[in-house]
Amino acid sequence: MKKSTLIQLGSVVAASVLVASCSTLTAPFKEADPRWADFKSWTKVTELEPSTGNPTGFLGGLHQGDEGYRDVYVNDIAKAVLMGSAPYNYPAGSVIVKEQFASKSDWEEGRKPSHTVSVKVAASDSLSKDNWIWADSYKGTAGESAFCSGCHSIAAKDDYVFTHGDFLATQ
Repeated sequence: MKKSTLIQLGSVVAASVLVASCSTLTAPFKEADPRWADFKSWTKVTELEPSTGNPTGFLGGLHQGDEGYRDVYVNDIAKAVLMGSAPYNYPAGSVIVKEQFASKSDWEEGRKPSHTVSVKVAASDSLSKDNWIWADSYKGTAGESAFCSGCHSIAAKDDYVFTHGDFLATQ
């Protein structure tokens, strides 16, 4: 075989391997979970003013930290509870999406948000972190998270949710 034929054959084999291996990598092409894919059409509970700064004193560097700007959206299942008053006990199927911006200018321009998602998966009279799962991005996979539940346990009396009607009324 000629050298050019071997190079062409090698290129075809390499391209085939690359295409085959890319087809097994679903993460870059993953769609958002249908439970929150359309969150922008939900109730934006921070409609008049975004949640900014560190009103709870617990953020540290999380959720874009003290300088971050955050918008919070809730699906219809969570809306009545979140917009109401205590006691807060969200029904299963409640989804809360926090859209986080690094700065006021990023927020104003709608530039480069990150997302965190809370999903109530079990209905219960007892408030428990085990009734919630979390995703760390718009296209993330929701699951148990000791990291998320560790911080959210500070809000255990409010069913592990910091942003709710009473909280919003004090902002």
